[in-house]
Amino acid sequence: MDKENKLTFLGMVIENHPLFDKKVEFFVTNDQRVYQDKSEQLTNLSGSLWVNNLVALVGKNATGKTTILKMVIGTLSLLLQDKSISQTRLQDALLGKNEIKIIVYFYGSDQVVFKDELSFKPEFESGDWHIVAEKIYRKKLAARFSRQEVFSFKDTTLLYDRDNIGEVAASVLANDDSIFRIIRRKGEYRVQKIIDTLIFTNVNALVYNNKEVPLEILEYLDPTIEYLKIDKKRIDANSFQSFYRLRFKGSTEEITDTNFATIEKYLSSGTAKGVTLYGNILNALRSGGIIFVDELENHFNHTIVRTFIEYFTNKRINKNEATLIFSTHYSELLDDIERGDEIYIAKRDNNIHLQRYSNAKVRTELNKAEVFDSDYLGGTVPKYDAYMKLRKATEKVITDD
Repeated sequence: MDKENKLTFLGMVIENHPLFDKKVEFFVTNDQRVYQDKSEQLTNLSGSLWVNNLVALVGKNATGKTTILKMVIGTLSLLLQDKSISQTRLQDALLGKNEIKIIVYFYGSDQVVFKDELSFKPEFESGDWHIVAEKIYRKKLAARFSRQEVFSFKDTTLLYDRDNIGEVAASVLANDDSIFRIIRRKGEYRVQKIIDTLIFTNVNALVYNNKEVPLEILEYLDPTIEYLKIDKKRIDANSFQSFYRLRFKGSTEEITDTNFATIEKYLSSGTAKGVTLYGNILNALRSGGIIFVDELENHFNHTIVRTFIEYFTNKRINKNEATLIFSTHYSELLDDIERGDEIYIAKRDNNIHLQRYSNAKVRTELNKAEVFDSDYLGGTVPKYDAYMKLRKATEKVITDD
């Protein structure tokens, strides 16, 4: 049995961000009852505390889905990967001139819960963001507890305060580094690997760690390919260059080049992105990490998207309890997601709102995609008057031509 202490992300609260509601919550923990015969898509941490292995963020264009992903990725990179703010997605996601607060919760497998309260503010002259306050709380979970008790720190003693960590520690701590590393190292926690694929959202690239791309994924994405190999050639002590080798079935010609632009002429964007995403998904499944994908449906048909989603809800594949957090415009995918607490709906008027589907007062028998497309919850589809204005403008342009 694995005796190593593990640290699992539970959720976070964002306060005073200029683009968001005054308070926005994003949690991967369950807030619905978990039935034992339908628990494959969740991981049990302790008692009634579960985390979803799948979380979908759905919304129409310009509702802040990517910004929310960047806030979560950036915060986890800061706390779990010893990165400075400037090295994370927070560099792009923190905006404005006023203080922004982020509260993050983690579960330790030694039956404890941590609460890290961080306050960020930009420097007056440079505009660079730094941490102006950080307080960490720790509580031991009782043998029996409710889900509400997990996040209640009302009578909990402060564990660490950034302003009172000692002169030596303070002297070596940069103002854009977190003190949460103290928790990880003192508790000897193994943390979840953070796999950020946002760079591939709108960029067609072919990246795969192993030399030979598995034939099974090639057959699934493009059955005309016989093989695709990516050799790594060392350029110097610190860098490599990819050398692509592609061959199609029924052809004697091998297409080779160090420039992906050449290979890209022969591969569909869906195939290239599918291979890249598949490699990252394998990385998450093997390590038990958290993988973030923006616009999961981009370049894929629904069957491929559903295949990748199913990996995280199948215990025979997701043995290491990995988590997929993705955004999508496709409401049709919602009907493949059984639990309402696996779905967040992003909406926007003056600010970005985030609503958990399980907290919406929607009858369980209603089709989730139809609820979204009908604007039943408000703000999930373009406004009708905007649609009519666009239609009339289009008619006018064509008529004037």
